[in-house]
Amino acid sequence: GWKNANADVNIVVSRLGLSSILRNIITKKKTIIVFHNFDKNDGKSRLLKYYFHLLFFVLRFSSENKVSLVVVSPFFEKYFISKFSKIYVMLFPNLFNTKYYSSFISTQKNKKKILLGQVSGKYSSDTFILAQKLSKAGYKCFFCSLNKDDAGKFENFEVKHLPFEDYLKEMASSYCSVSLSGVNEGWPRMVHESILVGTPVIGFDKGGLGDLLRESNSYIVSNLEEAFELITNNKVDLKMSSEFLQRYDVSNTKLFLKPVIEFINK
Repeated sequence: GWKNANADVNIVVSRLGLSSILRNIITKKKTIIVFHNFDKNDGKSRLLKYYFHLLFFVLRFSSENKVSLVVVSPFFEKYFISKFSKIYVMLFPNLFNTKYYSSFISTQKNKKKILLGQVSGKYSSDTFILAQKLSKAGYKCFFCSLNKDDAGKFENFEVKHLPFEDYLKEMASSYCSVSLSGVNEGWPRMVHESILVGTPVIGFDKGGLGDLLRESNSYIVSNLEEAFELITNNKVDLKMSSEFLQRYDVSNTKLFLKPVIEFINK
């Protein structure tokens, strides 16, 4: 981050933000820091927690003409605006080719198949308790993973490692997807993809996940018991929002990119 942050405009992930700012502190070179999400309680190492504490301290005194943040959800747009009044905070959400995903909507549903999301340390223990309860009720729960070594069958669920199209087919054939996150999410790709292939989502109101669920007319629950009741009572229907599909399509890339370009050209 220190060695390579020498362009006129340096677009970096959050863990390289401090290096870029410090390197260019006396120059006119700009830094754009991309934050997908941020949660103090998401299991960061002590060293990383100190890093973000120092980064946030520096951001409070950074120039609005030299430093800006890019976030992926309205939740974090509001969060960072409240923390750093002197710098720009710009929203650039995950965008998808909705037409491509729509080809999976006609996939036949298996009302006993439940997708628990991508294998991740972000999920709360409620996810596994729900899997246990659903398994006892006759449902087949599964996770997907990008890591082949994660694949396998376990007592209450299965982990599947699949090519991308097969992953979408498995998602589209599920009765619903569940996202009981234990941290404030950014804008979970799995949740968005599930909606696009016509599989409704049940989840917690955690960070950008809450934004995504609300904007797509999905199901927000307060606890695993509510999720279990919705599923077992067969009350999870797809309520797809046409406004949601249109807003987060790749065709709107220029719209979300506009403030970023304005900052670069300022």
